[in-house]
Amino acid sequence: MKIAFLLSAFTDAPHLQRLIDSLPSDSDCYIHIDASFDQTPFVEATQRCSQRQGSVTFIDKRVRVMWGSFMQVRFQMEMIRAALNKQAYDYLFMLSAQDYPVWSNDRIIQHLEANKGKNFLQGMSLAELPHSETYEYTRYRFLNNKPWRYGTLKSKFRVALRKICEPFLKKPLVFEADGKTYSLYKGSDYFAITGELATYLLETYDQSPQLRRYFTNSFAPSETFAHTVAFNSRFADSCILTKGPVEKLEQLTPLTYIEYGQKIKILTENDYDSIMASGKMICRKTVTGESDQLMGMIDKQRQHG
Repeated sequence: MKIAFLLSAFTDAPHLQRLIDSLPSDSDCYIHIDASFDQTPFVEATQRCSQRQGSVTFIDKRVRVMWGSFMQVRFQMEMIRAALNKQAYDYLFMLSAQDYPVWSNDRIIQHLEANKGKNFLQGMSLAELPHSETYEYTRYRFLNNKPWRYGTLKSKFRVALRKICEPFLKKPLVFEADGKTYSLYKGSDYFAITGELATYLLETYDQSPQLRRYFTNSFAPSETFAHTVAFNSRFADSCILTKGPVEKLEQLTPLTYIEYGQKIKILTENDYDSIMASGKMICRKTVTGESDQLMGMIDKQRQHG
């Protein structure tokens, strides 16, 4: 079982080291550091990783990440590209560098082997939901890639432009791109997919300019791009379809325990029982200095499988 972990980071270099050390030692890690931040502390941290047989690669094509913009899709695809350019993988995991494994590495590998060919990418069709659930996805988000801080004059202009255009322009939830009809699907940034699906995603991204254009001015495209491509392809039956609407975004993360609010909750030892009860493979978000006791508790549990 050859596994690649695709990790995105911008903060907490010590946690990146701890995360990599916790993953299967023969897996490969591909890391994207937000171009707005110095990569040096992360490189130095990973050089202290212990007893790894697999490689650790910092990808060259770094992007300045704007949350909710197509830049997130770009770095995801560049991590996939870096991995596939090296070799074929059975599975590629898209993770945040503030994740932490809950299951033992043996259990993770056994689960992948028992479900080989299944894609742990979960999504729901937005075209089948009422407008009240899809409103944000029908709004054009012009100038979304611009690094304008909220509250600035430029940011206010962007919001104003969105409101002015809203009565006249609606993004369709079923649309044509590059000669193919797509229905929009939503899921989570965090998933594990087969090498075959990863190859298909990257090929579609590279060869479909109209599809890229659709998502460039869309809401939270990192939560829709891969899912839309996958569920409108021959891989749909191997993915996890959810009939929406869902009450919480956590219901669309098949492998990851996460608590969404206005911000993603930082997990502590007080969340240990809930994490264990969830049965999820991975948890997020864990932070050095705040989640140390929790990660220590998880480490002890992982030693017993």
